[in-house]
Formats: sequence, C-alpha cells, structure tokens
Amino acid sequence: MEKAMLDLTPPSMENTPPVLADVEVVEEQQENPGQAVVDPLPLNEEFNPPVSSTPEREQRENTSAEKRCKRLQAEKRKLRKQNKNLKKKLAEMIKEKETARKSEMRAKERVGLSEKFKPKGGKKLGTERKLAAVSFLTRDENSRLLPGKKDTITKNKVKKQRRVLTKPLTELHALYNSEMKKSLRLSYRQFARRRPFYVTEPKTKDRDTCACMEHENVHLLANKLYSRELLKTKSISELLGMIVCDPKNKACMDRVCAKCCFEEVQFPETESSTEVTWEQWKRVTSTMKMDICEMFVLEQVPEACNVHCTLTF
Repeated sequence: MEKAMLDLTPPSMENTPPVLADVEVVEEQQENPGQAVVDPLPLNEEFNPPVSSTPEREQRENTSAEKRCKRLQAEKRKLRKQNKNLKKKLAEMIKEKETARKSEMRAKERVGLSEKFKPKGGKKLGTERKLAAVSFLTRDENSRLLPGKKDTITKNKVKKQRRVLTKPLTELHALYNSEMKKSLRLSYRQFARRRPFYVTEPKTKDRDTCACMEHENVHLLANKLYSRELLKTKSISELLGMIVCDPKNKACMDRVCAKCCFEEVQFPETESSTEVTWEQWKRVTSTMKMDICEMFVLEQVPEACNVHCTLTF
C-alpha cells in the first residue's frame, strides 16, 4: 500500500523565479545539474545597487605611491651627495698618502746619506767640542768670576759661582774659531748652546766699580761711526787689531813699536766731509750747598769727519 506524501515547501523556496512585470525571463538549461541557479537582476529604473569603494582605494594607493616615490627620490639625492663627498675625501686621503710616502722616502735617503758620510767617533768628538768651549769661556780673559757670596746660580741641584763675560758672545765665538783647530770649530748656535749655565751676560748690578771715562768715550765714538757706516765693526778688539801688530805685546799697546806705532784706523774715502755727532762723557765741577764736587755729564760733541779723519786710542 503506497503512502501519500504531502508537499509542504513554500512557494518562495522553489527554484522557479518570480514573474515580474515588464521583465522577460529567459530560461536556460543547466549544463551541470549540480550548479545553482542565479536569479537575473531586475532592470527597472528604481533599482540602485550599492556604490563600490574601489575608486577611493585606488586614489589612496596612488597618493601613497606618489609620497613613497618622492621620499625615495629625496633619499637618492642624499645618497648621491654623500657618495660625492666620500669620493672627494678618498681623493684627499690618497693625495696625503702619496705625500707621506714621498716624505718618508726622502727622509730615508737623508738618513742613509748621513749614516754613509757620518764621521766615526761622533760622540767623542761632540764631547771634545763641549769641553773645549767650556774651557775657552771659563778663561779669565774671556769671563771674570764674581766674588760675592750671593753671586751663585743653581741648575739641576748643581750650585756654581757666577762668571760674567768680558766681551760679547759674537766676538768670543770668532776668537774661539780662530784659536781652535778645524775639527773643534763650532757654529754660533752650537757655541751658544755649549756655554755653561753659570757663565752669563753681565748685568748692571754685577759692576761694583765705576767705569773708565776714556774707555766709555771710545765705545760711544765707535758705535756712532759704525752706525754711520764709517767703520766695518764696532768691536774695540777688532779695531785694535787693525792698528797694532799684537794686542798682547806691551810695546805695541804702548804705541812704541817701530812697525805699528804710526798705524791708524782707516775710514772709507768720501767726496765731501761728513759731520758726525756723538755723545761723550765730560768731567764738570758743580757747587751744591756750598760744597764743590766733580761729576760726569754726557754731552754731544759735533765734529767734521772727512777723508783724513782718524780714530786713535
């Protein structure tokens, strides 16, 4: 006995699409029986589908892409600038390296030449030169010993009595080179460097006695003539050497030597006479508070100096 089945499926769930006014429904056969049937869209004017957000998204993406492109271009320009600066620094470093290499090569060449031509026994010769300079400067005719108890000088915990030079250091240097043999001769800088620390230049307080008026007048005259280019030197020792045979000979210094008693300091020849004015010390007598005393006054002495002018001592 067959049982009857009641179909309770509502009409909205059936596969048959609803029939709309003014719309033609085209039925198509399904190629695949398992494919779902899609309802056709209504074509009436009142149907407004929702607007898609795709154009706004594309616009935002384009804006972000432009910003990223600009940022990358700015970074590219910055990197190019840094690369240019680095290349410039590299070129400078290469140039400095080449300069240093050349300097090193020249230094090596100089060291090689100095070692090649370096005399044997350099330390021994330097010690001999130093001892010779010290011995020369500490001689009584070149420096005098100060007798005062406070006339001492200390260096590196070594205390010595002071000695002051009797002549300028330039004159002593010339005299040293004239006396010493060739191997012991020194330049002026080396000679000054080897001077002992207790041999110093004379100061005003080092003089305990008065100066001789005649000697000071000769110094003033020689300095003035040297400044006017009438003398080649202002050293009294050199001027004495021009008019005497031997400064150590008493007869020559007393002007009784038959060879040099008539020698005089010669001046350069000039077409016309030249008036020279220099300072001289002069002894004068003054009266102060009913007391008569003698004093020295520095005065200017004008005198015409021509071709026949001579300087005598």
